[in-house]
Amino acid sequence: MLDYLGSRLQCDGDEKADVQHRMNIAQAVFSSFFHLWKDDRLPLSMKLRLYQTAVCSTFSHACEAWDLTDDVRRMINGFNSRCLHIITGKNYRETATNPAVDLLLLLRKRRLRYLGHILRLDENRLLRRTFFAYIHGGQIVPPSSLLMDCQHLQFDDVTELAS
Repeated sequence: MLDYLGSRLQCDGDEKADVQHRMNIAQAVFSSFFHLWKDDRLPLSMKLRLYQTAVCSTFSHACEAWDLTDDVRRMINGFNSRCLHIITGKNYRETATNPAVDLLLLLRKRRLRYLGHILRLDENRLLRRTFFAYIHGGQIVPPSSLLMDCQHLQFDDVTELAS
């Protein structure tokens, strides 16, 4: 296991290792604000903004590199549900199916912004050339990759939309 620039890399290729690492860090941040979550004097909207700003932003560090498989999405949704249960007082099922702050949606938006950044780079940049080689290399793009929200579009259309 190797920690590099705030991300955890596992030599066996486990896609959940970095997600679990970020979840542990975000859980520590969440726990440090526990007295605020239980304070009835603060409005719920303020607590949710604080959760989004402090906890979700800590959790989403380097999420662009994550492989959002079904297991990883369930882990993220479970973490979000547990946190929102404490903040809102609603039951787990309700916070899982209808979250006040949808952490998965926030991560997917962030990943799309990063994809747009890659596609708008100069054609000679190594990151863009590597990404295009990966896409056009004849390999099947996994449904949990950075392109997961663009699979219904042709790749040239995605490039056009990013510009």
